[in-house]
Amino acid sequence: MGSFEKGDRGARILKIQTLLQGNPRGLTTGEIARRTGVNPRTTYRDVRALEAMNVPIYEDRGRIVIDPNYFIAPVKFTLREAMALLMGVRLMSRHADEADPDVADAFTKLAAVMPAPVAEYVHATVRQIAARPPNPAYSRILQTIALSWAGQKAVRIWYPSADHEVKPRVIEPYFLEPSLIGHSTYVVARDRGRGEMRTFKLERISRAEQTSETYQIPSDFDINRYLAGAWGIFHSGEPVEVRLRFYPPAAARVKESIWHPSQRLTEDRKGVVTLTVTVAGTVEITPWILGWGDVVEVLAPQELREKIGATGLKMGERNRLHQPVVKNGGLRGDPRRLAAGGTRRPRL
Repeated sequence: MGSFEKGDRGARILKIQTLLQGNPRGLTTGEIARRTGVNPRTTYRDVRALEAMNVPIYEDRGRIVIDPNYFIAPVKFTLREAMALLMGVRLMSRHADEADPDVADAFTKLAAVMPAPVAEYVHATVRQIAARPPNPAYSRILQTIALSWAGQKAVRIWYPSADHEVKPRVIEPYFLEPSLIGHSTYVVARDRGRGEMRTFKLERISRAEQTSETYQIPSDFDINRYLAGAWGIFHSGEPVEVRLRFYPPAAARVKESIWHPSQRLTEDRKGVVTLTVTVAGTVEITPWILGWGDVVEVLAPQELREKIGATGLKMGERNRLHQPVVKNGGLRGDPRRLAAGGTRRPRL
């Protein structure tokens, strides 16, 4: 049995973590106290300190247990594998706009087993991420949902409804998915109250608690197949075929990428490209279309064409240039008409 002096609290807490890792069924407070050579009251404070360090420990029938999914065995990477991971690290640095200690720790550990030339850039990326403002509440929510998914434990979350009222609901996490839109992360889950699959934005969850209730993800569930019809992350709405016409020079850019698994491209002699995709609803593809400005035309569906056209008119109205009315033969008339390219002949 090891024992620690009063000043060795840090080493003692690390010892408790190691003990819990080596005992998947957990240990009682008394057992931990005997193994570390202190009284149960001190052990209780040490366990609370370990919990405050975001180590996922919990009490189960009088035993202190550490989540078995918290640690992963170290591996070594070839230079090519390390380069592939560096690309992922860089993408994550662009996706995360806040400091996250778990992200920083994970990347630091990755750097420790990477070839030196690559590790240097991983450390630089970690410093960049660490310099951003932290969001402890979001980090706790992400950790709670991630560990619940790994252990297949249901989670109670507080989430705003359509009327903006925050209500508790119990979900069964099936997968965590980052989105390129808005630097956000979503959990794809089964909503027990509704009895159906839903997608929840983590940034909108104000609180998350793991429950003791377990669940099973169906063996035939495939996140890639589930999201195949979505333009981004939302799996809602009936499948709809969207046809877009892109004009040069944007047409060449469109041909360079795979924008959706269902896409089909055709090109005419003038270099105009038509992109056809089948997506589950048009909510997410709408801002993507608007981002191309006047080099894209919506051919179908008609409802989407009208929506894009109406939005374009509103954008033009909001961003129009107000040209002053010049007397004595200058430009006169409605500024909206002038901004649209209209002119009035000067009076003779």
